[in-house]
Amino acid sequence: MTDLSTLAYAGGTLVVAAPAGRVTADLPASRRALPPDEVARIARFLQPRDRHEREAAHGLLRHLVGGHLGRDPAEIVLARDGDGRPFLPGRSDLDVNLSHGGGWVAIGLSAEGRIGVDVEGAARPVDWDGVAPVFLHPAELDAYRGLPAGARPRQALELWSVKEAFLKATGEGLIAEPRSVRPIADGTAWRLARAGLSLRAESRLLSDGARLAWAVEEGAHDARVVVG
Repeated sequence: MTDLSTLAYAGGTLVVAAPAGRVTADLPASRRALPPDEVARIARFLQPRDRHEREAAHGLLRHLVGGHLGRDPAEIVLARDGDGRPFLPGRSDLDVNLSHGGGWVAIGLSAEGRIGVDVEGAARPVDWDGVAPVFLHPAELDAYRGLPAGARPRQALELWSVKEAFLKATGEGLIAEPRSVRPIADGTAWRLARAGLSLRAESRLLSDGARLAWAVEEGAHDARVVVG
């Protein structure tokens, strides 16, 4: 099991997923310190679990970026574009993305183009048969309904997380219509051409049934994936 305090970004593409509690246990407060604007943003969320996950995700991101740039983590300021996508001002050579949910956090860093990451918890019951028509392309929905009932939740969770990762890479996020997104399966990967980008995504099942997905631009080297 990787000690997150020793984890370093050294270029290329890095994807990290860890329980939020592991982040706060492994990283001293000084390594996950946040700038005042991020502290104020997180404080506006009402649920303690939401605040904890966000603090952990933003802290881990700043630990990695700060170490890479040789700067104090609290000095790492994230800006957001018009669609809310985070970026590092003045560092177009390094793309960043983050996600949190179900007790997990995920971080993506890439010096090889756009990156999107998504992590989805599996503990909360979901009526996938009811939700599927909202986010599946019609062809995907037909295939989904042809699966045995017991296989549907796992397939739906994977498609949900893969689509989220793609849309976070393009920068569309929640403004996009998920049913319009139809990734093409290619072995264990998925591919998508959208918003002027050619993207490739992969996913991984986590220890408690949660799902991690990441999307990068075609041509990027295989991501280094660390699960804490």
